[in-house]
Amino acid sequence: MIGQHPDLAGLPELKLFAYPTVGELEDSLPRYWTLRGVTHRSPGLVRAVAQCRFHGQDLESLALARAWLKDRRHWDGASVLDCLLETLAPRAGVEKSPENALTNEALDRLSSAYPRACYLHLTRHPVTTQRSAEEHWNRVIPGHPQSGEPMAGIAAWVETHSRILRFAASLGRGHYLRVRAEDVLNDSRRTLGLIADWLGVSGAADAVEAMLHPELSPFACFGPEGSGVTGGHDPGFLRSPAPRRVEIPLRVEQPAGWIENGVLWRETVELARRLGYQ
Repeated sequence: MIGQHPDLAGLPELKLFAYPTVGELEDSLPRYWTLRGVTHRSPGLVRAVAQCRFHGQDLESLALARAWLKDRRHWDGASVLDCLLETLAPRAGVEKSPENALTNEALDRLSSAYPRACYLHLTRHPVTTQRSAEEHWNRVIPGHPQSGEPMAGIAAWVETHSRILRFAASLGRGHYLRVRAEDVLNDSRRTLGLIADWLGVSGAADAVEAMLHPELSPFACFGPEGSGVTGGHDPGFLRSPAPRRVEIPLRVEQPAGWIENGVLWRETVELARRLGYQ
């Protein structure tokens, strides 16, 4: 949504800071996915290079993007992102890889490369986050229940948001903003206007209106069938990219199937309250 602002340019999930080099990123693709036709660890990266540098996402452009990345296996993520940002200028890039926040090392690589970047911390209710993750894995690996669910999903929510908050404490004034995803979807115009104001871009009605249409992004659909790089965003978004309202649970309650773990649940409730969920 934010990337549709006329002064900004939304990118798919690039995953460029998850590993030290582009080659290491590509080599991390699990065999499970190669057996199912996925040919790159970061489909969004291939699609972004194809769109930004080769002017499209057809099979020819994607092949050129793959070759371009192969020639730059030794590059770090920032060097690749710099090339993409050059093609988008004067618009500023908006990048949203969840993997940026999965390790301290990824956040360190990101902040070292872009010391003037602004970081938008998007939160979501812990129970609906866990439920969504479980549904995702059930779709991706049907018949293979995730070990430890729902505790593992909740623990990941606590760990990730705690890591982001620690990182945010190191940022300068004005470089960090936290919003609830539910407010972006349920009170879109007001919340997007606040985000635009924080970023220092236009909050005019037409600019906010543009942000209400993420479905118009060139990355708001699946890539060409048979390309091996059809993803690049959450598959639920790619199937239905138009924004829609969501429900917010009135309470933070243990999800069905929870095995007693008092310490983890107390941490969950405390962090949820800190993030604005009662």
